[in-house]
Formats: sequence, structure tokens, C-alpha cells
Amino acid sequence: MLWGSLILVTLAVARVTRLITSDDISRPFRRWVIEKWGDDSQPAILVHCAWCAGAWISLPGAILWSFTMLPLHEWWLAAPTWFAIAYVVGLLSRLEGR
Repeated sequence: MLWGSLILVTLAVARVTRLITSDDISRPFRRWVIEKWGDDSQPAILVHCAWCAGAWISLPGAILWSFTMLPLHEWWLAAPTWFAIAYVVGLLSRLEGR
């Protein structure tokens, strides 16, 4: 159950990351970000870079998973869980881009 839920959270984060950074349905949002802040701005980079967006989108997923699936005294595992989910999401986005 523990590993299955972690895999599920990771795949959900990967899907949300793809939704924001490359799906057609969010193209108007990405265009709006560029019009508002410019091509070279941090928000524009964030909505176009799956590695960048995945890192921040994985943060709430890791916190939620850690605090619901682990004992309270293991709260500190939220940080390594965040890093691991973000890395896997980045790898998945790179594989998907090929």
C-alpha cells in the first residue's frame, strides 16, 4: 500500500506537470504567462520547463503523501520524498519528449 500510493502520487504529479507544460488545453494559459511577464521571465520558464514545474508541483504531493502515509515521527521524510518524486517526474518528461 505504501509503495503503491507513492507510485500513484508520482504519476499524478507527472500528469499535472504535463498538463501545465505541454498539453494543448493549457496553451492559452502559457500564452497568457508569456504576454504578462515576457519570454525570459521565471514564470514563463516555469510553465514551459517540465523539470522546473515538476519540482514545484511535486512539493504538495510529497507533503500530502508523507503526512498521510507515514507515522508522524517520520515527517522529515517529506523532503527526500519531494526530491525523489521531482526527479522521477523530470525523467518521465524527458522520456516522453523523445
